[in-house]
Amino acid sequence: MSVNGIGQNYDQNNVATAKRMKSQNSTEKAVVADTRNEGTVSSSKQREPAYANYTKEALVKDTEKEQTTFPTFHALSKLEKYFKVLSEHYAKVNEENKKFASPEQHISDKYFNKNSPYYVKGLTQKEREICATQEQRVLLGMQPDLCGNDPVIREKFGGCNSFVEDMEWNQEIRDKTNDAIDQAFEEKGIVIPKGADLRLTVDPYDFFIHVSGVEEELAKRIEEALNQGKNGYYLYEHIAFCDPVNYGVEEPLQYISGDKEKMVVYHFVNRLTGYDIRELENRDGKFYTPAGEDLWEVLKDKYDKLAADGKADVSTLTRYEAAYRRVATAGWERTTDCNLTIGYQDGYLYDLDTSYGYGPGQTAWQDRVRNWYQGVQREYLREREEELKREENTPSRFAMVVKETEDYMRRTFGEGSVSASQSAEVQLDSKPPVFLEALERLKKEGMIVPLTNRILNLRGESRILRGFDFKA
Repeated sequence: MSVNGIGQNYDQNNVATAKRMKSQNSTEKAVVADTRNEGTVSSSKQREPAYANYTKEALVKDTEKEQTTFPTFHALSKLEKYFKVLSEHYAKVNEENKKFASPEQHISDKYFNKNSPYYVKGLTQKEREICATQEQRVLLGMQPDLCGNDPVIREKFGGCNSFVEDMEWNQEIRDKTNDAIDQAFEEKGIVIPKGADLRLTVDPYDFFIHVSGVEEELAKRIEEALNQGKNGYYLYEHIAFCDPVNYGVEEPLQYISGDKEKMVVYHFVNRLTGYDIRELENRDGKFYTPAGEDLWEVLKDKYDKLAADGKADVSTLTRYEAAYRRVATAGWERTTDCNLTIGYQDGYLYDLDTSYGYGPGQTAWQDRVRNWYQGVQREYLREREEELKREENTPSRFAMVVKETEDYMRRTFGEGSVSASQSAEVQLDSKPPVFLEALERLKKEGMIVPLTNRILNLRGESRILRGFDFKA
């Protein structure tokens, strides 16, 4: 499945409408949509952590523990329902398209030739382009893109919006994590005193969940219960994606502090060599292995072998190197670690230093986002109806090409070169239009020289005058 780009919008209406959205309280900030790449969507509208460019695919160290109880975090999981519907729909349509001698031309005729018996009515020009592109992709063996304005998505789900999708996904993960914590405590017989305000801090290296806010013995029992399998990693990712800055509010300090490149370097080194870089000698701007080798040379050699086997992207090594060199020069202890922390009280996780969270008393803003999107949808549907009315009386691109070509023939060869009775309509299954007959006649008489023999056989929108050299 394809999702075009990172940080792109689910719905092209977000661009204009989100800017107009005002929160119900005048002191609250507006939710502002990203204005880049309209009409397509990303794996997550939320900003990816800086380390994603380097180690996203390999942050979790191999472990023998398989008792992961926290919900598995995967940014694309929230989009699976859309991809499923798109894949099923366009796979079925593709089978129909392939029944025609020229599936590509059939797709074009369906969406752009009003004279075709297969012409699909009731779509805007933008929707036609989306559908045609999707069907061409599937015909070529690719998967359809996820686009919020795809008629298939609108008919099934009423659209797809990044702000709403991310918000509801985060809330779903939060609720499941709460349940998982409750279950872990129940199984271990752990009782948290009512009103106790815990802090769960996840480090970016081992993804160990550190507990504070209760007496030491209880904290250790809680840590033992929570640190199972990849729980720490999934909790870290969840906290990272709950950063409220994506909704136009002030970003809590923990999201903008900490040296993320240290995490990049740690996982890069550990994944390739098994070394814990924190334990290696660092002198004169370099790290050294226990055997005294320059660590970077060891890393480069191993990475080159992976690239040669097609298991790594050669160009990515330069990004690793930039991070590595900076950390090696500065020294490991020079900057702070990018730990992430979340609160826990009376059975629920809650976000720190923000009211735009997913814990008790922090979710009122979510209703405002939903109300905003409902307004976006109403405005879209109103504008869509107006556009359909305008396009109903607008000639298709195919008809415009025919008219422009025939007008050119009249100006060049006289009125008789094009039959007025045939200039208005071109039937696909009838004989070729007069202007093509005229071109064929001029070709035979040597007045024009075709640059390709195929030009006179193209159908639909491709019938244009390119491909001919006129003799003086």
